Amino acid sequence: MNRLFTAIVSVSLLAACGGGEPENDVITPPQRDNDKLAIQLDRRPFYKANPESSAPSSEIISDEYALLFTGWGAEEPRFMLNFPEGERRRVILEYTMGSIGRGPAEYDYTTMLFIHNKADDQWYEIVRAFTPFGGAFDSEWEKRFYIDVTEYSSMLQGDTEFCYFYGGFDGSEERAHSFKLRFLLYDGEAPRELLCVKRLYDSYNNGNSGYRGWAYGVEGHDIEAAERLGVREVEIPDEAGDMELRLSITGHGHDMGTFPDIAGYTPQNMAEFVENSYSIVIDGHKQAASGRIFYSNADNYVQQGTYIYDRANWAPGNPANIHYWDVARSNPEHNRLTIDVDLPRFCSSFDAPNAEGVAQYIVIGDLYIYKR
Repeated sequence: MNRLFTAIVSVSLLAACGGGEPENDVITPPQRDNDKLAIQLDRRPFYKANPESSAPSSEIISDEYALLFTGWGAEEPRFMLNFPEGERRRVILEYTMGSIGRGPAEYDYTTMLFIHNKADDQWYEIVRAFTPFGGAFDSEWEKRFYIDVTEYSSMLQGDTEFCYFYGGFDGSEERAHSFKLRFLLYDGEAPRELLCVKRLYDSYNNGNSGYRGWAYGVEGHDIEAAERLGVREVEIPDEAGDMELRLSITGHGHDMGTFPDIAGYTPQNMAEFVENSYSIVIDGHKQAASGRIFYSNADNYVQQGTYIYDRANWAPGNPANIHYWDVARSNPEHNRLTIDVDLPRFCSSFDAPNAEGVAQYIVIGDLYIYKR
């Protein structure tokens, strides 16, 4: 049972991006069809074994941290790690789920790990993971996952601060979930030079369903409002080449509302257990491909509880599913583009956006802009 009442869309800004008029020697990228400006990439959100076969150049290991509820609105726990300076062709984060005391706590709750960017004094989520139903596991239990965080390499230099959020209430000194980190650093020239990352959405801002999320379908609290999932205008640097959208959407809640535009369909336990989708609109053009907000738990490892049921882009005891999109402008000569993320119209069964069980989404989206 997941009791976090949020759904988050977040996009990170790692460095400032400029724009300006195109120079005379600018190479124009190839033109795409207007309904194919966003193409979903076949990139895995996490691995169950290290995808790098060679030994890392260096590694940085954190302490183990117990996941305990600190109170709504309380400052998240923080810790520091020191990284060597230098260029890296790849950074893999080994994320280990474990336990404190006699074993993990009972339920599947949301965990969020943030990194502080010294360049702009902002925080960016690099991992969202969900604890397992841990009641049957003992003190020796742990599970490792490997996440490619190369895009954040510029932040992992020198003293680097992290913080984490845990949305659960079940941890105690006797039994608690935990996590620890091991960053595997592979030195060398990066395959692509990252110019910057543009912040598009972050449901921590203008949240209406709880600590970090946007309610879905509650009258007067439109998730598609301009301050939530509305249109974003992005300034593109003259030297920009490839662009990649990193979009993470996880659904929560047990709403019994309706999709008024889908005849004869009554969802059960929206949004956690209901398949949904989103569409992307770029420069006013709706894209042919849509994102599927659902995740199969058929191969999930054995736990207690409802671990086997498919969920809205997440699985108990695993990192969140994340979608990556290759993005282009409708006119490659323009130094701006607009991006919009649209969800189907939904009518909640609740009147208040923070009601117990209201449907909501956690969304994180970063637009990575690379040098051509």
